Order: sequence, then structure tokens, then C-alpha cells
Amino acid sequence: MSSDLPELEFNLDEAFLRMDEAIGETIARLPDFPGFYERRTLQLKCAEEGRESYEISYTLPEATIGSELVTMDYFEVLKEHWPAIGYEIHAERKYPDGNPKALEATRSDGVNVWYSNMLGQIVIHAQVACVRAEGSPVCGPPLGGVLPENDNHKHCQLVTPEETESADAIAPFKDGQAMLRPFEQPGREPEGFDGQL
Repeated sequence: MSSDLPELEFNLDEAFLRMDEAIGETIARLPDFPGFYERRTLQLKCAEEGRESYEISYTLPEATIGSELVTMDYFEVLKEHWPAIGYEIHAERKYPDGNPKALEATRSDGVNVWYSNMLGQIVIHAQVACVRAEGSPVCGPPLGGVLPENDNHKHCQLVTPEETESADAIAPFKDGQAMLRPFEQPGREPEGFDGQL
């Protein structure tokens, strides 16, 4: 096994649940959060045999495009919120005019999260880098109010809390603001992400 790859404490069966949990933690303190429009999953390539990398992306509704709340204020909120809950911010990018472009952080379990301003439209991503391809990939209901027709979860089996022994593992934010419903990026790796965490 390559020493360059992280030995994460989880494998594929928990990857999507942990990514959604990280996004739920990310949006938990965003004021006047508008919910999500779409969720998408994406499989990325790993050089190491027997490992797989996945990403979940959530996009905010079209009505929020260009709003100062999501393109400016939320960046400032996350700069304080992420470190407060133990995330390490490791990248910040700006457009030539100085406006925020992306903010990226990593959780202690290795889940990478980034908040991205794509020319005024906001996408929140979470990614796990090259987890062991063991287990069955499952994902819980989407966050942020995403409707079933806008939930592209082709890389994981959708389960509800009733189908699992532990509802908390699937929907840890069911009683809070983050239990809203989400989007798929074309095949690519995030800016500044080298395939390893």
C-alpha cells in the first residue's frame, strides 16, 4: 500500500454518509440558509488499486445566484465556523477582482469540503480521497430540501433511516436546520486538490 495515501478510519460503506455529514455541519450555522436545489455524486480515479475516490456536490437554488449573502457573507461565516468545529482551512482562492472564489477545509477524519463561488452560483462539495473499496456505498436522504427528481445519487444506494439500524448514522441532522435536500460536476478534480488528503 502506498504510504502517500491516507489510511482513513472508514471505507466505502461510510464514505457518502460522512460526506453528507460534513456538508450538514458546514451549513448548520449559515444564516438565512436557502436550502439546496440539487445533489450529485461523482466517482474520481485513484492510482492505487483497490481504492476509490468519491465526491458529493450540492448546488444552491438559481434564485441565489450573485446574491451577496451567498457569494460574500457565507465565506466570512465559514472562516470562523469551520475552525470552531475542528476543520482545518487549507485553501482560499479569490477572483482577480478580489471577490471570494473558493474556501476549502478538511475534517479530522479526512473528508475534504469546499465552498465554491462559480461565477455567482454556489456549489458546496465534499470529497473522500481514495478510500478502501470495501463495503456497499450507501447515502442517506439529501440535505437542503432537494426533491427526488433533483437527487442524482447514481454512485450510492439511497437508504432512509427506517432501513438502517442506526438512524443517526444516516441522518444526523434530522432535527436541525441541515436536514434540507442537492448536483453532479463533470469529471474533474477540485482546484488545488492533488488526489490526496
